Amino acid sequence: MLLSSLKSFVKDHPEPDREAEDIEQEVLQEVTSILEQYETHKRPESVIPSFFKPKAKPQSLRLMVEREARRRKDQETLLLSEEELRNIWFLMKEMGVETNGEVRINYDGFSQVLSRCRECFGPQVEPYFKAPVFLKFDRDDNGCISANQFLNYLNLRTTMHQNRLELSVFDTGNTGSLTTDQLEEYVKSLVPQVPALSDMQPDFMDHYGRIAVRKLLFFHGKNGSIRIRDLVNSIVLQELNELKNTQMQEHQLISNWFSIQSTQRVYKTFLALDEDMNGLLSRIEFTAISNGTMSPLFISRIFEEHVMRMRVVQGRTVHRDEMDLLAFTDFVLAWDHRSHPAAIKYFFDIFDLKKQSYVSPAEIYTFFKEIHYMWVNVLKEYADLNIYDVVDEMLDMIKPKVTARITAEDLAASGMSGIFFSTLSDVKQFYDYNYRENLLHQDDDSGS
Repeated sequence: MLLSSLKSFVKDHPEPDREAEDIEQEVLQEVTSILEQYETHKRPESVIPSFFKPKAKPQSLRLMVEREARRRKDQETLLLSEEELRNIWFLMKEMGVETNGEVRINYDGFSQVLSRCRECFGPQVEPYFKAPVFLKFDRDDNGCISANQFLNYLNLRTTMHQNRLELSVFDTGNTGSLTTDQLEEYVKSLVPQVPALSDMQPDFMDHYGRIAVRKLLFFHGKNGSIRIRDLVNSIVLQELNELKNTQMQEHQLISNWFSIQSTQRVYKTFLALDEDMNGLLSRIEFTAISNGTMSPLFISRIFEEHVMRMRVVQGRTVHRDEMDLLAFTDFVLAWDHRSHPAAIKYFFDIFDLKKQSYVSPAEIYTFFKEIHYMWVNVLKEYADLNIYDVVDEMLDMIKPKVTARITAEDLAASGMSGIFFSTLSDVKQFYDYNYRENLLHQDDDSGS
């Protein structure tokens, strides 16, 4: 291309009388111009190299179309409809044997059900009827499995796939995880679909999203995000999905964290404690949550471990020593689930004063000493309660692997972490524990 252009240039400009230097300069300019045109034609400056594709904006039309197309494709290949599940059950009953209200089926019948399902529904049912799936179930002497259990398995798998599809729609970056903001979007998107949430006032929507999502993050979160695969089989997500049941009673709604009743209870409690109405709780304001029965040391440690944050104000580093709604919600979740691993981690940091990764008898003594003071001076109970006896009782209860060193793993293994944390932090909780036998007899007498 370059050679032919030069030949045509010489042919069109026959000037033998010109100086060689002038001709050379003109040729150089022409060559430069031709090369620039070639490069411009080959790859314009405005075009980004093909190996780089810019990340689509979260709400761009292309991304929304791609997400919807992927969701529909996965829905067709992974999800079984109610009609398909019902037909599978009829085929299982037809190919199996019913005994004492339970249908059992051998592998031959199992394979025949697959053949019939493939004819009716297509090849997408094959993953559910593979030999390894059959072998997951307990077999009797005749090599039969429970068809009832297999149907429960199909329902569970379908629910898991449905959860994954719904959550993945909000994973705009295809990271396999959801951030706090994306989780809030997901939870708030359910409000119009769930009858139990349909009466929510618009001005409460943002508070609802923040409070509801805290439970997902508290039990499954890490650095402000959650892996989708951790959510799909989560009991917490199952609790959220229970709201889709239109037959839920009032007492069931009250006990469900994601209901309007439950989230408003948390929000209204926070507002009631916030006496100066600045949107934050001081240590004194927070004390009222237990009517003054939690020890001052325990409350101080809550703020030290889970509230205080450093920030820069006018060039100075200062500590924020007031509790916001999210920190308050985390405490409520931890206190209501004191035996859960996430709550054990939350409270263990509070009791591990020396940051040695274990709680020693000295730390148990330090915490219970304040409970003992409140026991005598607030509840007016007997003063001869021996603090060391309680320390020994806590150690006997937990039974640490290493003598006198209680780790978070020891607390989880003992199953007694709830009592351990309660009795060392709240004098009313210790009162109930100390008089548990008397309270049990009172319940028996009132019941009779």
